[in-house]
Amino acid sequence: MENKNLQDNDRIVKALEFSYKAHKGTFRKGTKIPYIVHPWDVASILMKNNAPEHVVIAGLLHDVVEDEDYTVSDIRNMFGDKVAELVHGASEPEELKNSKEGEKENWHERKAHTIDFIRDAGRDMKLLSCADKLANIRDIINDHERQGESFWKTLNAPRNDQAWYFTSMMESIAYGDEIIVDMPAFKEFKKCVEWIFGEEPLK
Repeated sequence: MENKNLQDNDRIVKALEFSYKAHKGTFRKGTKIPYIVHPWDVASILMKNNAPEHVVIAGLLHDVVEDEDYTVSDIRNMFGDKVAELVHGASEPEELKNSKEGEKENWHERKAHTIDFIRDAGRDMKLLSCADKLANIRDIINDHERQGESFWKTLNAPRNDQAWYFTSMMESIAYGDEIIVDMPAFKEFKKCVEWIFGEEPLK
């Protein structure tokens, strides 16, 4: 992957500022940690894996449409088609997000959609998804170490369902011609998933 676009980072700074303002006042579930740390984590992973500029920007913005009061059109107008397409792909469909069922009740349906979508996605989308899930699984490991088994009760689905989701996402990211299994982000993601949901210690 080329990283020459990162030399001129005005658009990344613009996206960072936009993401900060969009998520201002929201916090990571069950904590007092500002939510913005998550998209920053995702962008950091992408930059360390030499992702193109538009993928890094999408990493900063990937939850703005799903969680805040912005649309894909807003993202397209400010950051262009490539970024908008990735943010759209990272956002759950409106019919699932706004389902009459509760967040926990349709959790499996929403995650199954993501698994299926990523399976046939392009390389940029797979890389964005991998960075997002790596940031998530790192947080899960850290929270589990602090809270113990009681941690699983704080999530929208129990440990077994989380294991299904993350393992399935790992397989979907690795599927097809657009695989990224050679990249450090995927290798770390796979290692983390196999550790937290498996029997072997992390090495």
